[in-house]
Amino acid sequence: MVDSKKFWDRMAPKYAESPMRSVKDYEHTLAITKSYLAPDMRVLELGCGTGTTALSLAPLVGQYIGTDQSGEMIRIAREKAEEAGLSNLSFLALSAQESTQRDERFDVVMGFNLFHLTPDPEGLMRDIFALLAPGGLMISKTPCLADRAFGWKRFLVRAILPLLKRIGKAPQVGLWRIADVDRLIDGAGFETVEAGNWPAISRYVVARKLE
Repeated sequence: MVDSKKFWDRMAPKYAESPMRSVKDYEHTLAITKSYLAPDMRVLELGCGTGTTALSLAPLVGQYIGTDQSGEMIRIAREKAEEAGLSNLSFLALSAQESTQRDERFDVVMGFNLFHLTPDPEGLMRDIFALLAPGGLMISKTPCLADRAFGWKRFLVRAILPLLKRIGKAPQVGLWRIADVDRLIDGAGFETVEAGNWPAISRYVVARKLE
Protein backbone atom coordinates (compact mmCIF):
# COMPACT_ATOMS: atom_id res chain seq x y z
CA MET A 1 0.00 0.00 0.00
CA VAL A 2 1.24 3.49 -0.86
CA ASP A 3 2.24 5.64 2.12
CA SER A 4 0.06 8.69 1.36
CA LYS A 5 2.27 11.16 3.23
CA LYS A 6 5.40 10.05 1.38
CA PHE A 7 3.47 10.00 -1.90
CA TRP A 8 2.35 13.63 -1.56
CA ASP A 9 5.77 14.73 -0.28
CA ARG A 10 7.25 13.27 -3.45
CA MET A 11 4.59 14.86 -5.63
CA ALA A 12 4.73 18.34 -4.04
CA PRO A 13 7.21 20.08 -6.41
CA LYS A 14 5.45 18.77 -9.53
CA TYR A 15 2.04 19.53 -8.01
CA ALA A 16 3.06 23.14 -7.30
CA GLU A 17 4.17 23.68 -10.89
CA SER A 18 1.34 21.87 -12.67
CA PRO A 19 -1.21 24.02 -14.53
CA MET A 20 -4.66 24.05 -12.99
CA ARG A 21 -7.30 21.91 -14.66
CA SER A 22 -10.83 23.21 -15.26
CA VAL A 23 -9.85 26.81 -14.46
CA LYS A 24 -13.32 28.12 -15.26
CA ASP A 25 -14.97 25.69 -12.83
CA TYR A 26 -12.35 26.41 -10.15
CA GLU A 27 -12.93 30.15 -10.43
CA HIS A 28 -16.70 29.61 -10.33
CA THR A 29 -16.62 27.59 -7.09
CA LEU A 30 -14.01 29.95 -5.62
CA ALA A 31 -16.38 32.88 -6.23
CA ILE A 32 -19.22 31.00 -4.51
CA THR A 33 -16.98 30.21 -1.56
CA LYS A 34 -15.94 33.85 -1.26
CA SER A 35 -19.59 34.91 -1.07
CA TYR A 36 -19.96 33.00 2.22
CA LEU A 37 -16.92 34.50 3.93
CA ALA A 38 -16.76 37.52 6.24
CA PRO A 39 -13.94 39.55 7.86
CA ASP A 40 -14.56 38.19 11.37
CA MET A 41 -14.48 34.50 10.44
CA ARG A 42 -11.98 31.85 11.51
CA VAL A 43 -11.40 29.37 8.68
CA LEU A 44 -9.73 25.96 8.55
CA GLU A 45 -8.84 24.36 5.22
CA LEU A 46 -8.04 20.65 5.34
CA GLY A 47 -5.77 19.19 2.69
CA CYS A 48 -4.67 22.64 1.53
CA GLY A 49 -1.85 21.39 -0.71
CA THR A 50 0.52 24.17 -1.71
CA GLY A 51 -1.88 26.90 -0.59
CA THR A 52 -3.31 28.22 -3.86
CA THR A 53 -6.89 28.46 -2.57
CA ALA A 54 -5.77 29.71 0.85
CA LEU A 55 -3.91 32.63 -0.70
CA SER A 56 -7.09 33.69 -2.54
CA LEU A 57 -9.42 33.38 0.44
CA ALA A 58 -7.33 34.47 3.43
CA PRO A 59 -7.60 38.23 2.70
CA LEU A 60 -11.38 37.95 3.15
CA VAL A 61 -11.39 36.56 6.72
CA GLY A 62 -9.95 37.23 10.16
CA GLN A 63 -7.86 34.07 10.51
CA TYR A 64 -7.13 31.32 8.00
CA ILE A 65 -5.33 28.06 8.83
CA GLY A 66 -4.39 25.58 6.12
CA THR A 67 -3.31 22.04 6.98
CA ASP A 68 -1.93 19.16 4.95
CA GLN A 69 -0.32 15.84 5.84
CA SER A 70 2.53 16.56 3.43
CA GLY A 71 5.34 18.54 4.98
CA GLU A 72 6.64 19.38 1.51
CA MET A 73 3.28 20.80 0.45
CA ILE A 74 3.24 22.92 3.62
CA ARG A 75 6.80 24.12 3.04
CA ILE A 76 5.84 25.43 -0.39
CA ALA A 77 2.61 26.96 0.97
CA ARG A 78 4.53 28.81 3.69
CA GLU A 79 6.92 30.25 1.13
CA LYS A 80 3.95 31.55 -0.88
CA ALA A 81 2.30 33.06 2.21
CA GLU A 82 5.51 34.81 3.26
CA GLU A 83 5.94 36.23 -0.22
CA ALA A 84 2.32 37.45 -0.21
CA GLY A 85 2.70 39.06 3.22
CA LEU A 86 -0.51 37.63 4.65
CA SER A 87 -0.17 37.84 8.43
CA ASN A 88 -3.54 36.16 9.12
CA LEU A 89 -2.61 33.04 7.14
CA SER A 90 -0.73 30.09 8.63
CA PHE A 91 0.02 26.55 7.50
CA LEU A 92 0.48 23.41 9.62
CA ALA A 93 1.73 19.95 8.65
CA LEU A 94 -1.19 17.92 10.00
CA SER A 95 -3.42 15.24 8.51
CA ALA A 96 -7.11 16.01 8.15
CA GLN A 97 -7.87 13.73 11.09
CA GLU A 98 -5.24 15.41 13.30
CA SER A 99 -6.53 18.84 12.29
CA THR A 100 -10.06 18.14 13.47
CA GLN A 101 -8.87 17.16 16.96
CA ARG A 102 -7.80 20.73 17.73
CA ASP A 103 -9.35 22.21 20.88
CA GLU A 104 -10.88 25.24 19.17
CA ARG A 105 -13.85 26.24 17.04
CA PHE A 106 -14.08 27.53 13.49
CA ASP A 107 -16.74 29.37 11.53
CA VAL A 108 -15.84 27.58 8.30
CA VAL A 109 -14.11 24.27 7.62
CA MET A 110 -13.22 23.48 4.01
CA GLY A 111 -11.98 20.36 2.24
CA PHE A 112 -11.39 20.50 -1.50
CA ASN A 113 -10.52 17.27 -3.35
CA LEU A 114 -10.05 15.60 0.02
CA PHE A 115 -12.77 13.21 1.17
CA HIS A 116 -12.24 10.60 -1.55
CA LEU A 117 -8.61 10.32 -0.35
CA THR A 118 -9.31 9.81 3.37
CA PRO A 119 -9.52 6.35 5.03
CA ASP A 120 -12.55 7.28 7.17
CA PRO A 121 -14.62 10.01 5.47
CA GLU A 122 -17.64 9.43 7.71
CA GLY A 123 -15.59 9.88 10.87
CA LEU A 124 -13.85 12.93 9.43
CA MET A 125 -17.15 14.55 8.52
CA ARG A 126 -18.48 13.97 12.04
CA ASP A 127 -15.32 15.53 13.47
CA ILE A 128 -15.76 18.55 11.20
CA PHE A 129 -19.33 18.94 12.45
CA ALA A 130 -18.07 18.93 16.06
CA LEU A 131 -15.28 21.41 15.24
CA LEU A 132 -17.66 24.01 13.80
CA ALA A 133 -19.32 26.74 15.82
CA PRO A 134 -23.15 26.70 15.76
CA GLY A 135 -24.27 27.91 12.35
CA GLY A 136 -20.80 27.22 10.93
CA LEU A 137 -20.22 26.16 7.34
CA MET A 138 -18.61 23.09 5.79
CA ILE A 139 -17.55 23.76 2.18
CA SER A 140 -16.23 20.94 0.01
CA LYS A 141 -15.57 19.71 -3.50
CA THR A 142 -15.19 15.98 -4.17
CA PRO A 143 -14.36 14.18 -7.43
CA CYS A 144 -16.95 11.50 -8.16
CA LEU A 145 -15.00 9.14 -10.39
CA ALA A 146 -17.64 6.39 -10.32
CA ASP A 147 -20.51 8.64 -11.37
CA ARG A 148 -22.19 8.55 -14.77
CA ALA A 149 -21.10 12.17 -15.27
CA PHE A 150 -17.59 10.80 -15.76
CA GLY A 151 -18.78 8.82 -18.77
CA TRP A 152 -16.70 5.95 -20.17
CA LYS A 153 -13.62 7.24 -18.37
CA ARG A 154 -14.90 5.85 -15.06
CA PHE A 155 -14.37 2.32 -16.37
CA LEU A 156 -10.80 3.18 -17.37
CA VAL A 157 -10.10 4.68 -13.95
CA ARG A 158 -11.40 1.57 -12.20
CA ALA A 159 -9.18 -0.59 -14.39
CA ILE A 160 -5.89 1.25 -13.97
CA LEU A 161 -6.09 2.53 -10.38
CA PRO A 162 -5.16 -0.81 -8.73
CA LEU A 163 -2.07 -1.06 -10.92
CA LEU A 164 -1.02 2.54 -10.23
CA LYS A 165 -1.39 1.96 -6.49
CA ARG A 166 0.76 -1.18 -6.62
CA ILE A 167 3.63 0.61 -8.36
CA GLY A 168 3.42 3.67 -6.11
CA LYS A 169 2.02 6.04 -8.73
CA ALA A 170 -1.33 6.71 -7.01
CA PRO A 171 -2.55 7.08 -3.42
CA GLN A 172 -5.62 5.35 -1.99
CA VAL A 173 -8.57 6.80 -3.93
CA GLY A 174 -12.26 6.26 -3.24
CA LEU A 175 -14.46 5.83 -6.31
CA TRP A 176 -17.44 7.97 -5.32
CA ARG A 177 -20.73 8.97 -6.87
CA ILE A 178 -22.45 12.33 -6.41
CA ALA A 179 -25.12 10.63 -4.30
CA ASP A 180 -22.40 9.28 -1.98
CA VAL A 181 -21.19 12.81 -1.24
CA ASP A 182 -24.70 14.01 -0.44
CA ARG A 183 -25.33 11.05 1.89
CA LEU A 184 -22.02 11.66 3.67
CA ILE A 185 -22.88 15.28 4.41
CA ASP A 186 -26.52 14.63 5.33
CA GLY A 187 -25.50 11.73 7.56
CA ALA A 188 -23.23 13.96 9.65
CA GLY A 189 -26.17 16.26 10.46
CA PHE A 190 -25.51 19.12 8.05
CA GLU A 191 -28.12 21.04 6.10
CA THR A 192 -27.06 21.65 2.50
CA VAL A 193 -27.27 25.33 1.61
CA GLU A 194 -25.92 25.22 -1.94
CA ALA A 195 -24.64 22.46 -4.21
CA GLY A 196 -23.65 21.85 -7.80
CA ASN A 197 -21.31 19.94 -10.08
CA TRP A 198 -18.42 22.12 -11.28
CA PRO A 199 -16.89 20.40 -13.20
CA ALA A 200 -19.46 17.73 -13.97
CA ILE A 201 -17.49 14.99 -12.20
CA SER A 202 -17.08 16.95 -8.95
CA ARG A 203 -19.68 17.63 -6.25
CA TYR A 204 -19.35 21.10 -4.68
CA VAL A 205 -21.35 21.60 -1.46
CA VAL A 206 -21.89 24.38 1.06
CA ALA A 207 -23.54 22.96 4.19
CA ARG A 208 -24.47 24.48 7.53
CA LYS A 209 -24.32 23.14 11.09
CA LEU A 210 -27.74 23.67 12.65
CA GLU A 211 -27.30 23.75 16.42
